[in-house]
Amino acid sequence: MKGLRELLCGAALAAGLWTSAAAAETLRVLAWEGYADADWVKEFTQETGIDVDVVFIGSDDEIWAKIKGSEGKDFDVMAVNTAQLQRYIDASLVTPWDLKDIPNQQQVLPRFRDLSKIKGETRDGKVYGIPFAFDSIGLIYDVDKVKPAPTSMAVLWDPQYKGKVLAYDNGEHNVSFTALVLGIKDPFHLTPEQLDQVKAKLIELKGNVLSFYTTADEAQQIFQNNDVALVWANYGQQQLKALQKAGAHVAYINPSEGALSWLDNWAMTSGVQDKAAAEKWVNFLLQKKIGQQLTERTGFGNTVVPSGSARESDTLVWLDAVEDPLKRSDIWNEVKAAP
Repeated sequence: MKGLRELLCGAALAAGLWTSAAAAETLRVLAWEGYADADWVKEFTQETGIDVDVVFIGSDDEIWAKIKGSEGKDFDVMAVNTAQLQRYIDASLVTPWDLKDIPNQQQVLPRFRDLSKIKGETRDGKVYGIPFAFDSIGLIYDVDKVKPAPTSMAVLWDPQYKGKVLAYDNGEHNVSFTALVLGIKDPFHLTPEQLDQVKAKLIELKGNVLSFYTTADEAQQIFQNNDVALVWANYGQQQLKALQKAGAHVAYINPSEGALSWLDNWAMTSGVQDKAAAEKWVNFLLQKKIGQQLTERTGFGNTVVPSGSARESDTLVWLDAVEDPLKRSDIWNEVKAAP
């Protein structure tokens, strides 16, 4: 039997059919739509011999449920934003990356190169997140109605735009961006006094608001059917492109005080079966052509080549967990109920 097994192994090697145990394993990926497209997966498998099984998710809560539920054992890598990554580190559900095995990380855009400078990516000198996709939450303005071009979110309070502002219906983000407008450096951890200041400022803003929207489609319908000059663009470049495609004469800025921004990363779970395969996956995705395709297909910014989501000079304020989500929700409800 031993001789027969050796003979079969030799024949397989001669035919180029034998693969290592690692290559034969399947990389298990948990990701948002657009982060693991079929053509990328096919090319990755052709290059490495590693199969990929992708499960797409629709919310941060779903990611947490799947990873926490299996204690990290059902997936090897996942896409998670910086505001969420720390909870996975706290729960020992992620494994640090070794950057020497992801050489393409050194070729990314300058703002994403030194991960120690991006809050939420590291813990005790170890890297847990590799930035992949991002977008800012900026300001869309009608170029025919808003002149000169605005530079700050403060324009939303300008009395000449009374009844011409579209605002996003969300307590956490509204409190954070208003804190930035007020000059508060950390918009995510506010004191009771600062929260009172923000609340008063938001009630003042309400006087200029035509309507609050929840989805990008809803905002687009309101924009097209009303006299709208300014949109607080929660959906960033996706929202801008949709309006432009519909024929709106609009442009986009990241405000000078800083734009709230989300940053999605690749993280390796504590249950990873093959670290080398996970590293190859991330390194493969950090290619210029993949970055360009990501932006073209989704509208999101990528971390490898410049995109419309941000100029190098723009100040991006990465989303973080806030001091009291329930308090912010209460404040927002009070703002909307105010006369």
